[in-house]
Amino acid sequence: MANNDGGDPTQGGAPGGTAGDLPGAALPTGGGRRSRRSRVLVPAAVAAVAAVGVIAVPVFAAGSSLPSVSAQQLLAKVLSAHVQTFSGTVQSTVDLGLPSQLVSALPSALSGAVGGNAGPSPAGSASAAASASAEKELSSVLSGTQLFQVAVDGPTRQAVSSSGQGFALVHDGGSAWIYDAGSHAATHLTGVGAGSAAEAAHPAVDPQQAAADALKALGSSTTVSVSGQSKVAGQSVYELSVRPKGSGSTVGEVRIAVDAANGMPLEVRVLPSDGSDPILDVAFSTVSFATPPASAFAFTPPSGTRVTQQSVPSPQVKPVKPTRDRADSPNVTVSGSGWSTVWTVKPSAQQGKSGVAGELSAVKEFGKPVAGGTLVSTKLINVLVANNGTVYAGAVTPSVLEATAAG
Repeated sequence: MANNDGGDPTQGGAPGGTAGDLPGAALPTGGGRRSRRSRVLVPAAVAAVAAVGVIAVPVFAAGSSLPSVSAQQLLAKVLSAHVQTFSGTVQSTVDLGLPSQLVSALPSALSGAVGGNAGPSPAGSASAAASASAEKELSSVLSGTQLFQVAVDGPTRQAVSSSGQGFALVHDGGSAWIYDAGSHAATHLTGVGAGSAAEAAHPAVDPQQAAADALKALGSSTTVSVSGQSKVAGQSVYELSVRPKGSGSTVGEVRIAVDAANGMPLEVRVLPSDGSDPILDVAFSTVSFATPPASAFAFTPPSGTRVTQQSVPSPQVKPVKPTRDRADSPNVTVSGSGWSTVWTVKPSAQQGKSGVAGELSAVKEFGKPVAGGTLVSTKLINVLVANNGTVYAGAVTPSVLEATAAG
C-alpha cells in the first residue's frame, strides 16, 4: 500500500531533496541535530573461506612498528575476526574498462527487463521509480568513484547511504527502509530477519565481502604473501597480497589491507595484469569501532515521499527439485582452472537465439571484429563471440580466449 508519510525533516526524519541532507550523509559526531539524523549500512561479517592448498610466503616489513607475521597468521586473523560494531566512510572506485556504449545502454536495458513488473497502482509507480533509481545506481557504480556512509551494530542493525546517488538503506530489528531521493520513493519492509537487509546492500560498499571474494580464489594456482605494512583510515594495517602464479589472467594482484588490531579488512584493491589503474579500490577513509548511536538506525521519510509497505514472508521449507547447473549442461563446458578458467557456451538447435549463447551473443554490437569472431574486452572480463555463435568468456586475456577457440 502506498501513502505519503509526511515526516518533518526537522523532527528527526530524513531530509528531502538534496544529496547533502540524505540520511547518513554525515556520521554522528556530537550533539548537533543534523548529525543525529545520520543513516548508514554495511554488513559486518567476514565470510568463512577455506585456505587449503595456499602457498603462503612470509614477507616482513623492515623498520615497521608492527610485529612481523606470516601470510598464514594473517589469513587466520582475518578469518577469525568478529567485529560487530563500526561506522565510517567508504570510498569505492571502479574502473572495469567497459565500452562506453555498454555503460550508457545499461539503464534502458535493465528498464526493459523489469518494466513489466510494476502495475498502474500508486504502489506500482513507487516500485517502478525505485527500480529505475536502482538501475541508475548500478550503472554509475560500474564506473567512477562513490562515497558511502556506513554503520553496523551487530546482525540486526545496519545502515548505508550514498549522498552522491541519493540512496539509503536502514535496517533496525524487524524493520528496514530503502529510500531514493531521486524518485522521492521509499519502501518500508517489516518482518525482516537478522541479515536480510544486509543482503540488499551493494557489494562494492563492503571491503570485508570484497576480501572474502578474493580469498575464495586461493588454491594451488595462487601465491599469498604479506607484502608490507601501512595506514588506512588512520589504522595500522598489514598488506596481504594475493597473486595468480601463472599468466593469462586479467587480474595481476589482489591487495587486502587488514587492520592489525582486529583483523577486519579496511581496503581491497584489484590490480589488472596490464599494469593500468586498479579495477576496484574499496577502502574506508574514516572508521570507528565504537558502537554507533541508536539514532543512526532510525528513519522517517521526508514529506512528499511515496511509501510502499511490504511484509517479508517467513522462510518456508520447500522441496528442492533437482536442477542441472549450467556448467553441467552439454552446451556449456569449462576449461582451464583457477584464475585462467574459460567458460564455453555453444548454441543448441532447440534454444536458437533464446538460450544462454544467444543472450551472450547480443553483446557483439559492443565489441570489435577479430579473427574468427567478435571480441568484447574489459579490464576484468573478456568475451569472444565466434562466427558460429559459440561464446568464450572469462577473466582472462583475449589471447587465452582465442587459443581456447582455436583448440
